[in-house]
Amino acid sequence: MTERNPDPVTAPSTTSPALIALAWIVVAIPLLYGLWQAILKAAKLFTG
Repeated sequence: MTERNPDPVTAPSTTSPALIALAWIVVAIPLLYGLWQAILKAAKLFTG
């Protein structure tokens, strides 16, 4: 038979809302810039 060790009780981890917002900003700014550049290049492609 195998022994089952119960998982140790740990306090729930929480992440600061400010840290989450900062992470989203770090991801969103380059993403939006790239999207904007793609839109501008697509507009040039279709307008001549």
